[in-house]
Amino acid sequence: MPRRKKTADESPSLLDITSKLRSGPCVPPLREAVKSWKANDCNGITDTTRTLLNFWFKADHKLKTGRPFRYHESQQEAIETLIYVWEVEKIRTRKDLLERYAQNIHDLRLPPDDGFARYCTKMATGSGKTKVMALAIAWQYFNARREQDDIAKDYAKTFLLIAPNVIVLERLKSDFANGNIFREDPIRPKEFGIFWDFECVMRGEGERAHSEGVLFLTNIQQFYDRPDRGKDEEPDAMTAILGPKPPAQKLEQSDFAERIAHRAGHLLVINDEAHHTHDEGSEWNNVIDKLHEKTPITAQLDFSATPRFQKGSIFPWTISDYPLKQAILHNIVKRPVKGIAKIVEAKSEYASVKYKGYLTAAVERWKEYRDQLKPLNKKPVLFIMMNSTEEADDVAEWIAKAYPAEFGDGKTQIIHTDKSGEVSKKDLDAARTAVRGVDNPQNPIHAIVSVLMLREGWDVQNVTVVVGLRPYTAKANILPEQAIGRGLRLMFRDLTTDYTERVDIIGNQKFLEFVDDLEKLEELQFDTFEVGKDKLRILTIMPLEDRKQFDIGLPLLTPTLVRKKSLVDEIQAINVMSFQTIMLPLTVDDPNTKTFRYEGHDILTLQKIVERDYKVPEPQTAQELIGYYARRIAEAVKLPSQFSVLAPKVRDFFENKAFGRWVDLEKHETVRAMATPVASYVCTEEFKKVLKQLSISEQEPQLIGPARMLSSCQPFPWSRKVLEANKSVFNMTPCDNDFERDFARFLENAEDVSAFAKLPQPFGFSIDYVDGGMNLRSYYPDFVALDLNGHHWLIETKGMESAEVSQKDAAAGNWCENASALTGTPWRYRKIPQKGFEVLQPRLLADLAALGFPQEISPSL
Repeated sequence: MPRRKKTADESPSLLDITSKLRSGPCVPPLREAVKSWKANDCNGITDTTRTLLNFWFKADHKLKTGRPFRYHESQQEAIETLIYVWEVEKIRTRKDLLERYAQNIHDLRLPPDDGFARYCTKMATGSGKTKVMALAIAWQYFNARREQDDIAKDYAKTFLLIAPNVIVLERLKSDFANGNIFREDPIRPKEFGIFWDFECVMRGEGERAHSEGVLFLTNIQQFYDRPDRGKDEEPDAMTAILGPKPPAQKLEQSDFAERIAHRAGHLLVINDEAHHTHDEGSEWNNVIDKLHEKTPITAQLDFSATPRFQKGSIFPWTISDYPLKQAILHNIVKRPVKGIAKIVEAKSEYASVKYKGYLTAAVERWKEYRDQLKPLNKKPVLFIMMNSTEEADDVAEWIAKAYPAEFGDGKTQIIHTDKSGEVSKKDLDAARTAVRGVDNPQNPIHAIVSVLMLREGWDVQNVTVVVGLRPYTAKANILPEQAIGRGLRLMFRDLTTDYTERVDIIGNQKFLEFVDDLEKLEELQFDTFEVGKDKLRILTIMPLEDRKQFDIGLPLLTPTLVRKKSLVDEIQAINVMSFQTIMLPLTVDDPNTKTFRYEGHDILTLQKIVERDYKVPEPQTAQELIGYYARRIAEAVKLPSQFSVLAPKVRDFFENKAFGRWVDLEKHETVRAMATPVASYVCTEEFKKVLKQLSISEQEPQLIGPARMLSSCQPFPWSRKVLEANKSVFNMTPCDNDFERDFARFLENAEDVSAFAKLPQPFGFSIDYVDGGMNLRSYYPDFVALDLNGHHWLIETKGMESAEVSQKDAAAGNWCENASALTGTPWRYRKIPQKGFEVLQPRLLADLAALGFPQEISPSL
């Protein structure tokens, strides 16, 4: 039944009990539970989920540009927490969630409408919640496709992503239209490609053909009429520029609902900007309830940066919380910096006169950004918020006339109705296009003046100066984070170097008091600058034309390590009788039970360790078990297509090896012995040990083309330590720590070094290696140097050594050998331990030989 509308004099929502908490009541206990779960190797998840987590967070990824890609820790925490509560803990209602994890449970009243799982993920503006949505979709879909029926039936293959308005819808379409995000981001492991039959359907589109999985993307207005237009949360001024809401036609209203109802299985609902769903009796929530009546909802996922009730408390069904404070400290969003100014407002009815001091200061700051960002090919945007449409028109006109080169001739955009109260149809498309493409360097708009606070969906990255010249009150129903949120998104979001971006906040006293509220809420203090005195400087690393004599080229070689697409011959050659495994017990009183030890554990201990991860579906025949194990093994070595070749070998293992003698696989006692978690674990692990060593093949490298010169590296910003060196093609040497700077200074002063450079990640040079889990990884060496004898050196400075250092050393040594052989130019690799370097205090590159890790080249070279 639809939820009953709440009357004004009723008590607050039964979930609205956390006004004094900084986070949701379930978040701290869940964070500890997930931490413990991960420490125990993520027990209790499916093989599919384990493969996905390993691929997403343990493998190295590169964008199409060649730059490395890694999911943020906040994104990892969000999806892992979701998997934990749904798949491991199997929490299916908010009542269950709150009873298990909420603090102060005695203060709670349980929700009246609680027929399916509902979780909220709180992530700060700009921290990448859209990517978490895509990961959640992939997690549900692949489990529904790949797991056995008794498990797969609970997962969804149909998905509904709902936006609150057209502005947010348009932003989401840029990611999900044509399945873009699933192609561009590392979401689908290659070995899962055969299971991917998925379509993304945008509002107004028809399905091209039946697919196993489908995502429907729309805004909530598709599902209902809104006769009271005056209560819309975004007025005509905003929607005129950023997109009018499509007409609520009857055909379209029922379109997605009917299509969802005709699909088999479960539905996963995802709400973006889900703070709009705070009212239990809202029409939005009623729509979801109606969908559930026809198609069972496996879960409703609420995503928002500000999932709060009107009185300010956080939704108690929040399961993970990545606050703005953490996003700022982790450089996931820009760092707000408050401009301190002693500006006296003029006594005038005209905003351009009254606020001239603030406007002038903001323009001058914008000019500093323009000049500093020019080498980086980025265009800054000035964002000004006013108190009324008249003030906005006045200020926009003044700024265009006072600074015609910068803001005149169409370079200033007003987001509201013009003085006549409407935006003409002939200008509408041009205005919408201009605003949406404002980050593009070729876009002419340099400033945006608005009466409205663009609260959500306006995904602009290049805002560098925010000017607030209007008060914000509780009546305005705007949260502090929303007030500056449009300036928080990173300009250099694909940059892999350590650069701290900032957005400067300039405003009158009333506006800065509002910003102060954000500092109090997030328990942090923004940095400040003195307007007009503290000059902006963006440290930009770039190659210099007049230093070409110090340029160094790195050969381009084809990969030497590739994952095999087939292991048919290798699998057929396996002799299971050579496996060094202890005999499994066939019956309870089997003597093997007493003598069994595997990986240091007796059978009872091993049983407890693996019983959750290696629980086997109830088998009827030995052949069912053989197929199950063959599939698990094939997935473990990332070659699911090898299932049919593995099955005969698994049969051979159980029939002739596992129990120490030949056994009849048709007997019930044999099937039962094969089905224990210990038997499952031993079989899977033994085959994995053999096959993982065979799944990566080495191939002869080839020289692709001319060496790639360091001078081809694009300029990039930097926030850490630097060294100004003369023997480098770069204007400055970026250093991650003091040791790197000390070593760079050594190379600069060493008389036997003719040129050197830090190898910046934006340059994109990496070497493939295989980690302990047989994942293909990328290694980025620290330095390259050229000595007076014409020898090239790859150099790694090392403070603490991780478990994978030896694999990286071997890979770098092999690369140097191959580069030397293919180019005829000597290449060497050397690792420099920090303690040894500090004790040795070398003066020449040749002195480093005393540290004991040279990689020698062929004597012929």
